[in-house]
Amino acid sequence: MTTTVPSPNAVDGCFLSYERDEPRFRPYVGAVLEVAGSCPGPDPVREQIADRVDRMPSLACKVGRRGRRTVWELDPGFDPRRHVHEILVEDGRPSLGRAVDALLGEPISAGAPRWGVWVIHGYSPDTYALFYRAHHAAQDGQAVLDALTALFGVGPAVPPRQAVAEAPGVRGTGGNRDPLAWVRNIPARAIAQNAADTVRGLRSTLTWAPHRPLTGRTRLLSAAVPVSWPRDVAKALGATPNDVCLAALAEAVRDWVPEEWGAGPGPGRELHVGLPVSLRRPEERFAVGNRVSAVRIPLSYWAKSPADRVVAVARATRRVRTEGMRRVLRAQLECLPEWLVYRFVRQSCAASSAVDTSGLLRLPRRLAVGADPVEGVVPTLFLHGDHFFAVSFLSYQGQVRVSFTLDRALDDVGDLAALWADAVERLWREVTVAPGAPDAPGDPGGPGNPGAPFVSADPVTPASPASHASHRDPHASRPGENS
Repeated sequence: MTTTVPSPNAVDGCFLSYERDEPRFRPYVGAVLEVAGSCPGPDPVREQIADRVDRMPSLACKVGRRGRRTVWELDPGFDPRRHVHEILVEDGRPSLGRAVDALLGEPISAGAPRWGVWVIHGYSPDTYALFYRAHHAAQDGQAVLDALTALFGVGPAVPPRQAVAEAPGVRGTGGNRDPLAWVRNIPARAIAQNAADTVRGLRSTLTWAPHRPLTGRTRLLSAAVPVSWPRDVAKALGATPNDVCLAALAEAVRDWVPEEWGAGPGPGRELHVGLPVSLRRPEERFAVGNRVSAVRIPLSYWAKSPADRVVAVARATRRVRTEGMRRVLRAQLECLPEWLVYRFVRQSCAASSAVDTSGLLRLPRRLAVGADPVEGVVPTLFLHGDHFFAVSFLSYQGQVRVSFTLDRALDDVGDLAALWADAVERLWREVTVAPGAPDAPGDPGGPGNPGAPFVSADPVTPASPASHASHRDPHASRPGENS
């Protein structure tokens, strides 16, 4: 089964062009895997990846040229072992955070397939980490999870599905292009909704003025809650766990932003996220490149109660989770010219556009490195333009984990990840625990224990003590957490 396509689609091309135009831009997505066991060194990891790389054929694809065209092509010199690197660190768990933060800003060579695995060890005798990173032109969030499952998943390989023959007139990897066919095949209501979204997208989202320049250097913070918490809240309020995660994000940001920053251009302006929508067909599971779009979603930042916010977010996301909307977005991916998509992407550089988020992704299978189990997975995103932070959500082995990639200019403002975990816990108690009832017993990663596998080394202190007084020190030791 071939995984190459004649040329990158518009989204792939945009990330390649963006990186060329802004050499400091690092459009990499990935995940940090915390592994239980004594690190065997990089060689066993290299052998496991080499043995399994055929399960994810697109990992052998790189960007090339065919005449004047940019294309995806199989790398004739592909050796997956060369994509595994070793980082030896000391001084305990804080050094893991420093190593991860440093890697967030490191480029990946363009002369080979744009992905790599960094084995980070030496900070603990009984645990080590793998940091999987990939260029966003080659992999979207779902492709990253598929790559992790292919390389480290416990159990047999997932067989690829055969491609479905394309209908005449549909643009893709074959067939003749009829520029009007996609319009005729999309419900008029969905087209109207998409046009309305575009008009609404011209309005600025809620922004703040931190009165300090951004550094361009990034930092990763994470926390986790039991998967039952957002699931229970979602069930009670007619929402999805993703809706609960987004509502808790708005609550956390309200607690995090110091009062002196102010909210511009004034109270009432809404905070939005760019909610990803996967457009990947089953037969495209192992195809190189992006099959994803995004729709701007309001988070009801000014809602009177957290529960009201969940209901409002669910109402906003419900219209996105329709086949009609997916067909509209898929048609845009296949038919809009790259120059127009690139204009949209560059417009999203402004913090006034929307907060970047992964949505709630799920790793359904357990991961392992040899016989060593992967106990935690932290997703990573990137920053672009003047965004303060980007946020990812991931469900794995009974926990939902949040990770924030923040500009280091905001190191002293507070721990957004801990505030998010607090917000989810408060929501869960408000919605599911009857008034006057005793607290439900905590489970692993539960109350007071976000279960973050690492935090960055530098201390984080709230910039506005009054606004954060109700929150515990985000870096204090917690029951069951390595400090």
